[in-house]
Amino acid sequence: MTQYRSLFAVDPSLTCSGWALFSVQNGAVTAVGKIKSDPPAVAMSERLKSLQERIEAVFSRLGLGANDVLVCEAPTTVKDPHNALKVENVRSIFEAVARARSVAVPGRINPRSVHFEVMGLKGRQLPRQEVKAMALRTAEYLYQPELAKLGFAGDDLKGHQDIVDALLIGRLALTRIQSAHDGGFPLEAVFQGSVQQRRTSWRVRVSGT
Repeated sequence: MTQYRSLFAVDPSLTCSGWALFSVQNGAVTAVGKIKSDPPAVAMSERLKSLQERIEAVFSRLGLGANDVLVCEAPTTVKDPHNALKVENVRSIFEAVARARSVAVPGRINPRSVHFEVMGLKGRQLPRQEVKAMALRTAEYLYQPELAKLGFAGDDLKGHQDIVDALLIGRLALTRIQSAHDGGFPLEAVFQGSVQQRRTSWRVRVSGT
């Protein structure tokens, strides 16, 4: 498909960041996980330092480097600026660690784009819990065989919303990587919307939605 080996998709959070690793060549999920931070009682500077060490450890274990891509979920509408700043710190750590290892960091994925292009939602935004339930069903529909190999059988994915979100972020990111390859564009162009993209439609229909 492209010169890239893997895509590392991240749903960043100061509490617990979910991640999913994909093969860029065939879109298969090869690993998933979470990176938890220290509790709020720990000073913020120490929490971020410890979190960076844990992120670096995951990158080392997965062998991420120059042939890989990292994409994080972008911030949404800022209702709580203080919390948004905390999450941006985490997002920036992921991206900085990636760049230090020569991992490509072409841009971010807006969660509303995931809702529209992957989950097929239209119109007004639905209640948060309803969106979460639909995201879970979509992730299971798309990736149940791979997830079963990784130890997620049946309803095991419930309670792992951070991993669910990372899976769907990765799904959309893969289509953009494919668009860049098909159109001969740099990755940054298709993630930042500076060119018209010719995207493969990966929208899915999930029973009960």
